[in-house]
Amino acid sequence: MNTESNRPARRWMCGALITSSLILGAAACGGGDASGPELSAAGDRGKSLSSSSGCAGCHGTDGQGGVGPTWQGLAGAEVELADGTMVVADEEYLIRAIKEPSADLRAGYPVQMPRNNLDDQQVADIVAYINDLAAVTPGG
Repeated sequence: MNTESNRPARRWMCGALITSSLILGAAACGGGDASGPELSAAGDRGKSLSSSSGCAGCHGTDGQGGVGPTWQGLAGAEVELADGTMVVADEEYLIRAIKEPSADLRAGYPVQMPRNNLDDQQVADIVAYINDLAAVTPGG
């Protein structure tokens, strides 16, 4: 068997396998980059703003939570408040929680979120980011 004549075929086969692996890997990860969910334009601004405004210090760089509750899977979810009542984290709740941090304290989070100087558009962008994270499983 002439190994010299098989080299081009081996190179092609190797290249095809690598290309297939990359395509399948990207498809398995949902395409795009591995840094998180695909964000809307407003969500992208909200993510950036959450970093520059200090929100990420407690809610996590990817909304995964920490000292503050996770934003992943939050939008539309039922959450427990410190007084034991349950509320849905809808748009109204999210806006109020950002604008008036002491209005609805979350159960299990003894550190109260500080007041901020975000304007209405900035709050809307952060809410858009939280909405974009709705499909992300907390901690995953």
